[in-house]
Amino acid sequence: MARPFVLVVAGVLFAALAGLMTFSWLDGQAGSLDTPVLQHRSVVVAAQTVGRGQLVEPGDLKVVDWPAHAVPEGTYHDPSKLIGKVARVTIMANEPVTDARLSRNRSTSLLSMLVQPGRRAISVRVNEVTGISGFVAPNSRVDVLVTIGRREKFEARSKVILQDVRVLAIDQEVEQVDNKPVTVKTVTLDVTPRQAEILALAVHEGSLYFVLRNDKDGEAVVTSGKTVSEVLGGSSGNRHTVEVIRGSSVENYIF
Repeated sequence: MARPFVLVVAGVLFAALAGLMTFSWLDGQAGSLDTPVLQHRSVVVAAQTVGRGQLVEPGDLKVVDWPAHAVPEGTYHDPSKLIGKVARVTIMANEPVTDARLSRNRSTSLLSMLVQPGRRAISVRVNEVTGISGFVAPNSRVDVLVTIGRREKFEARSKVILQDVRVLAIDQEVEQVDNKPVTVKTVTLDVTPRQAEILALAVHEGSLYFVLRNDKDGEAVVTSGKTVSEVLGGSSGNRHTVEVIRGSSVENYIF
């Protein structure tokens, strides 16, 4: 009986020794693996929200560690190089401050920076009625309607002449503060050269009105305009009616 017992004890000891050696080897392998180290770079970010058109001051900036593989293009590591520049767009707190978001210097016209290549900025005088009681704000989308009085053989007519036009500025402000209605004297619009010609003629010949639209609604609507006779239900001579069918929708336009 002694020999089987000795064999059992020896087997247990060998199993324990083998387990210990295996554990020691695995622990050594784990320790020998290279642990990847995440690289960081110093990046200048906004310490607080910097509004569009605002001059960048020392208190607006701070330096933080940013993952090197995710550093945006055009960032800075030295805040002193950004002092005195002007924000082209609103820069939110903790957002990296990049070249694309800043003007070169304070003397640069902010409005000219907002005008994209091939576009033009044109300002139009408005009053409380034409300016939609102050609810037109920078970045609003509007349609422009002109009303022209009777001219010889032509009846007075109103017509939408431009659609889905972006407002660049109101008066001399490119950003509305506190989102409150304000009394506006001029509205600056972002247009093409052709639209600028149309708008200039409309200002000279008639009265302009802005029609505020949803900023997500970019659909153009075909209109023929309206005369006094049409508004009042009368006839203005030889007219032509065109029926436009879009799916289940049918619309009639009188020319």
